[in-house]
Amino acid sequence: MASHRLKRVTHLVLDFDSTLTVKDTMSVLGDIPASPKLSWNQISDDYTKDYNTYKNEPYPWKDYDRKEYSGWLEARRWVEARSAKRVEDAGFFRGVTLEDVKQTVARSLESGNLQLREGWVKLFELFLPDHDDTSGVIHGGGLSIVSVNWSEIAIRQTLWQSAMRLDHPSKDSLCRLINDMHIHANEIEGLCSPLGSSGRVCHPLNMDIRTSADKLRYMPPSRRMWGGVGPHVIYIGDSSTDFDALCAADVGIWLCDVPELQYGPTFKKMFEPLDFVPPPLVSWREHGTDKKHLFWWAPNFDVVLEHLGTSRQSTEQSGA
Repeated sequence: MASHRLKRVTHLVLDFDSTLTVKDTMSVLGDIPASPKLSWNQISDDYTKDYNTYKNEPYPWKDYDRKEYSGWLEARRWVEARSAKRVEDAGFFRGVTLEDVKQTVARSLESGNLQLREGWVKLFELFLPDHDDTSGVIHGGGLSIVSVNWSEIAIRQTLWQSAMRLDHPSKDSLCRLINDMHIHANEIEGLCSPLGSSGRVCHPLNMDIRTSADKLRYMPPSRRMWGGVGPHVIYIGDSSTDFDALCAADVGIWLCDVPELQYGPTFKKMFEPLDFVPPPLVSWREHGTDKKHLFWWAPNFDVVLEHLGTSRQSTEQSGA
């Protein structure tokens, strides 16, 4: 049967919300507490008010380029930090347990409120041949997630439970890969504590992931940073919070499932006022256009798969 193999040694870094998933999953986290003191709608409304205030604040724009846009994104830190503190002060997640997270993910997958994007299985399968079940290491390259999401456990549970629901020859291998892969995100602190969570939403060692610049800290060094040595670093994300990581990768891929005629205006609206529109990923050439653009656009994982992998005929029973 037809399968795909990586064209080159690759470290693929993925955003989670609205990249690996069909839509943002923060509302799923809002369903975890049984009787929260603050409604999720109130949390969302307060965040929107702060975000609009940030967008309307004056900023010393001049060139509308990568450097200025990164600086403007970093100025948003107070919005994200204030939202997390608002949730903590209200004790929204206080007392929540690991089992609560697992059950909420299961219910959300069952109802369809939580869905992984079509093609995720084929994308993950690219890394199975290099995944060592004994050490848990992907030799040569890597597969990881960097997210501003509030729960690394919820992310891994979403992937794990989705894989467990598959009727697929690579199911067991995918589950082991998901178990071992690096996921960098914040966490609802103390999910495994005797009385449940403290209610804090943070990342260990005060390395919270709130902004585009924070995500950049967790990016592996690109091949070009090492003078052409090492794996090709590919980053896939869907929003402005992914901007710095998209630019830092050897190939950054902005994922937006709209027709080609619509992606330019959609990008302009999402990344306003940046003076740039990414070209389609299908126009990428390894020894031509690869260094001329900040990053690229793809409408779905099928296009990404064609970029990363080469199709081969395989008679292997696993179809990996």
